[in-house]
Amino acid sequence: MQISGNVNTHSYPLAGTAARKPAIDRNSELYKASQDFEALFIKQMLDVMRKTIHKEDDMLGGGLGQDVYEDMLYNEYAKKMASTAQFGLADIIYKQVSSK
Repeated sequence: MQISGNVNTHSYPLAGTAARKPAIDRNSELYKASQDFEALFIKQMLDVMRKTIHKEDDMLGGGLGQDVYEDMLYNEYAKKMASTAQFGLADIIYKQVSSK
């Protein structure tokens, strides 16, 4: 019985031969737009999470004022999360768009 030594049928680039990834210019307009998109994504995620909280259990007891304030607050949270680059979505978007 003979076993072929070439089991892997996929060709993955090696680290040394991989195409050079574009450097991220964090001051460019493209990166800022990528961060804005990431902030929008995070804001949508926070909005869905916020819907799971019962307003009756809150100190302020709900209401229109609280809804407006929380919306602005969570918008700023999303911007701050995107600017710290902990999610990495802005980097991925930047690399994908800048390579074209």
